[in-house]
Amino acid sequence: MKTQKSIPTTKVERSAKFVKTGIQIGGNYIKHYSKKLFNPEMDREQLNEDNATDIYKSLSELKGSALKIAQMLSMDKNILPKSYVDKFSQSQYNAPPSQVR
Repeated sequence: MKTQKSIPTTKVERSAKFVKTGIQIGGNYIKHYSKKLFNPEMDREQLNEDNATDIYKSLSELKGSALKIAQMLSMDKNILPKSYVDKFSQSQYNAPPSQVR
C-alpha cells in the first residue's frame, strides 16, 4: 500500500486534487461509453465502481471534512449506487493513514 507523503493543505493543492479527480472520472466515462459502443447491453456497474474508487481515494487523501463527507454518504444506503456505498463505507473503519513530513 502506498503511503501518502503529505496532505494537500493550500487552496491550490486541494483544488488541484479535485480537478485531478474530475479528470479521472471523465476518463472513466469515456472508457465506459467506448466499451458500450461494442456491447450496448453493458450496465453501469463497472463505471460506478471505478468512479467510487477514484472519489474515495481523493477524499481520503484530503482527510478532515472531505473524508467526513464519504463517511456521511455511506450511512444512507438509498442516496448512492451500491458501489459508492460499499467504497465509502471503508471510511468508517479504514481511513488510510497519512505520513506528514
